[in-house]
Amino acid sequence: CRRQFAKYTCPTCNVPYCSLTCFRSEAHSQCSETFYKKEVESDIRSEPSKTAEERLKMIELLKKFEEESGKDNGLGDLDEDEEGNDLAKRFDAVNLDELSPDALWEMLTPEERKKFMKALDDPNSELAQQLLSSEQLEKEIQEPWWEASGVIDNDEEVGDSIKSSHHTPRRCGKKPEMICVPASMVKPIPHGPPLVFNACAICIAYAYTTRNLGASPLSSLKPESADYHEARKTISRLVPFVSDRKSTTLYPDFSSVMTDIWSRFDLGTMTSDLFALLLRDAVELIKPRRVTQVESSSPNTSDIDPSSHPHNMLLFVFSDLSRLFETLPSNSSANEKLKPNHVTYKLLFYAAHILSTPTPILQMLDEELSARARGFEQE
Repeated sequence: CRRQFAKYTCPTCNVPYCSLTCFRSEAHSQCSETFYKKEVESDIRSEPSKTAEERLKMIELLKKFEEESGKDNGLGDLDEDEEGNDLAKRFDAVNLDELSPDALWEMLTPEERKKFMKALDDPNSELAQQLLSSEQLEKEIQEPWWEASGVIDNDEEVGDSIKSSHHTPRRCGKKPEMICVPASMVKPIPHGPPLVFNACAICIAYAYTTRNLGASPLSSLKPESADYHEARKTISRLVPFVSDRKSTTLYPDFSSVMTDIWSRFDLGTMTSDLFALLLRDAVELIKPRRVTQVESSSPNTSDIDPSSHPHNMLLFVFSDLSRLFETLPSNSSANEKLKPNHVTYKLLFYAAHILSTPTPILQMLDEELSARARGFEQE
């Protein structure tokens, strides 16, 4: 790299580079393309337990890839048509229940693998976008649970309009299970320093993790899955004050939130458009609800059910993260419940603080978030 300080070194040729963009440069394509190919092949071989449904999805993707490749290359004569149909014939003859990802990859010709890897290397290319527009893939995309809240909470007209639409219905996650907050922790006026800006940072990190992993809610991830550990790792990296027992981080304003959290994203992963999207997510999660469903509660109960509170969207976030960070049982017994720890207690404290926070404060924060999001969208 000749533009700025090079913090990394290519593992193949030992040339220093500064960022992911530098690593992907055309001058360095001989190493980078080989690296991406090896990573995808390794990923395919490392997951031999793919279900038949997952194999079908991959086969559909490969079939569509072959079809679109044929169109792009102007295949028109008989020989080329037969070549384009060869992939479908090969997969029609296999038993999907017994076919491993490794065997699936081996069935591709070198030219097919090269084209497929090229499409994966540039997700913004026309071919990649055509592949990703598959109706089957569209059905499998899981949107964040808060994007379904309007459909779930409003009257049936919204649901009817979606059903009558020609577009594929969006598949959103379910709302997280709400935690109970002890009534003794909720005060008329919150004590201590305000935590609303910390809560804002948590929402941004939570939205990014949800969208990045395509998992909603995060607590639905199984402890044995790689995404479960990646979710905990990402939250701990973006908002370390959540998992760090000794942290005293307290953001004084929203500018400090943006500066700090942006610096914690991996190089090359964050753009103005993406950050604007995350801010829009935070707006939805922080915005107080004007209409909520009132639940009848017993006067003798010592806990508060926050699900009917105007601030319930933020409380769903804390509840989801609390379930995600619960301690796994040592004996891995399926019947043993997960245990609370310092992270879950901290999130419970945040939930109580938000329940005690006056609604106008969250409304002002929500308005500032909206203004910042518009600013990033215009960049």
